[in-house]
Amino acid sequence: MRKNLIISIVILLIANFVSAQKTHVGVFGGPVWSNQFSKVTGEKHNSDYVTGATIGLLLDVPMQRYGSFQPGLNYVGKNSKDNVVTSSGQTVETKTLINYLELPLNVVFRIPGGSGNVLLGTGVATAVALSGRQTSSGSSDTKKLNFGDDATDDFARYDFGINVIAGYEFKNDFFVQLNYNYGIHRLFVGGDPDDKLYNRYFALRVGVMIGGKK
Repeated sequence: MRKNLIISIVILLIANFVSAQKTHVGVFGGPVWSNQFSKVTGEKHNSDYVTGATIGLLLDVPMQRYGSFQPGLNYVGKNSKDNVVTSSGQTVETKTLINYLELPLNVVFRIPGGSGNVLLGTGVATAVALSGRQTSSGSSDTKKLNFGDDATDDFARYDFGINVIAGYEFKNDFFVQLNYNYGIHRLFVGGDPDDKLYNRYFALRVGVMIGGKK
């Protein structure tokens, strides 16, 4: 229900922004390198990075001469990998793969450079988990992850992070963006509130802007 409401609001926002003459629509895709940061019983741990993918669209709404508001909607895989040594001395590799629908709200500034513009920006991103699974080496079983607010769920359904963006925009409307997302929403459901788990990822987005009047 909440997921459908979020999607409906995003569609209305997109329709509103696209009606502006100078608004451009961007489509993009690219690889993602993601992991999870945890703090359990005071001990901090970074899982290994795992490669995933992202694809989506964004709107470029001019705010001033060199600045734009860039809301978007994209799929992003936030994955991680951990190696755990069991009591028998065996190392078990566990992969956690989670697919999110993400709504970023970014502000980007352009600095003229070369034949195009250098892009620098920041913003926030809200995401809702669509599906997820967990696999372990030495086992053919795949665990389907559950998302929600109940103690029986594996992870929280919603995620929230801060974006930092750097990139380049060419005169032919192609662009490249490197996006770092710093998750700040606790993914653990229940348990000790001092125990934390957050998503982190780097995304390389390559895309093109279409439509709108320059």
